[in-house]
Amino acid sequence: MNRVVITGIAPIVAMGQGQCFFDNLMAMKPVIEPTYEPPDRVPNTSKWFVPYPEVHTSAYERRLRPMSILAPQNAKTAATAALMAVDDAGLEKLDPETAVFFGVSSMNAADIVCAFNAVRTCKRMHPATNPKSMANAVSAWISILFGIHGRSHVISTACASGTDAIGMAFEHICLGKSKMAICGAADYMDCEDNLFLRSFDVLSALTRSTDGLPRPFSEERSGFLFSKGGACALILEEYESAVARGANIYAEITDYRACCDAFHIVKMPDNPEQVITMFKEIAKDKTVDYYNAHGTATAVNDQMEATALKAAFGEHLGDILINVTKSMTGHAIGTSGAVEAAVTAYSIKNGIVHGNIIGTPFEGLNIPTQTIRSDIRCGITASFGFGGHNSALMLEKI
Repeated sequence: MNRVVITGIAPIVAMGQGQCFFDNLMAMKPVIEPTYEPPDRVPNTSKWFVPYPEVHTSAYERRLRPMSILAPQNAKTAATAALMAVDDAGLEKLDPETAVFFGVSSMNAADIVCAFNAVRTCKRMHPATNPKSMANAVSAWISILFGIHGRSHVISTACASGTDAIGMAFEHICLGKSKMAICGAADYMDCEDNLFLRSFDVLSALTRSTDGLPRPFSEERSGFLFSKGGACALILEEYESAVARGANIYAEITDYRACCDAFHIVKMPDNPEQVITMFKEIAKDKTVDYYNAHGTATAVNDQMEATALKAAFGEHLGDILINVTKSMTGHAIGTSGAVEAAVTAYSIKNGIVHGNIIGTPFEGLNIPTQTIRSDIRCGITASFGFGGHNSALMLEKI
């Protein structure tokens, strides 16, 4: 089995793009805005959201030009992140058989709604409606822009999409099917009349806090802070190949596990036995010192995740530093898992763990409230998606 390392990282979210994101995360500077509610609409219960990021593409304008009218926004942002990640990895040229695995939790609904309104009002539909509505547009455009011919897949497992995409890229290289992969996730959930935000709001899944901060793993939690999305790309390489070219290595991915609760389409089981088993299998005999949580701040998720952690790690849990990145980024659905994997790799490489904005914390969880320095040798990042999709990655220091 080949060893797999991360050599390039590029997040694009409201808190920043590339290194700017990590700087703002470590400085604990979230970006939150109030919702706008027209007076003739049923008001939202949740009053806050994280906006879609400003995507700075000036460095890649020529490369991105073919996408201008044919690509949906999630594909444009994903492609920008992929170009940034390739630059971050110091790659001048990709192997022709480089694979692409990208997580996408849903199609670009904004384009579908626009087309529907055009039909309904007897106006001309945009000629690129079909290619802009395709779920596979994200991975396809990345392959097209780089001229690479390896596998090109979109992975859609709700909130676990990003983690699963990275995991599948890891397995692909492990098995020797390619030496390199571009992976990650991208979602664009900014839609007319806040369609996506309202769809989660009617499920009572969104935060009711007065300042928008979700405060995961706290007694005061009331739901997740909705994010309109973004993208995050990672470059995965076969270890020997990366070392031979003198690549800067963030971390090594040493395991990936995934399972399904097979319980309910939106609920989580009271007894998270599948998640407990997944944690035990991925940890094995390793000393885990860092965990990046799914931590949505919903009543059920946080209780389930804490229960699973306590059952899997027992007395050792207090020694594990826990990051809840969504306490500041909000929940960008499929994109979140990729962002959190990037944060885990960045923390391992730089020996730094961001602080977390929480309230009265759950007992037994070691969640720092200030950014601290720490030598992380082995970390796990996990995601859980509607439909019972559970996935986890293990990252280790080289």
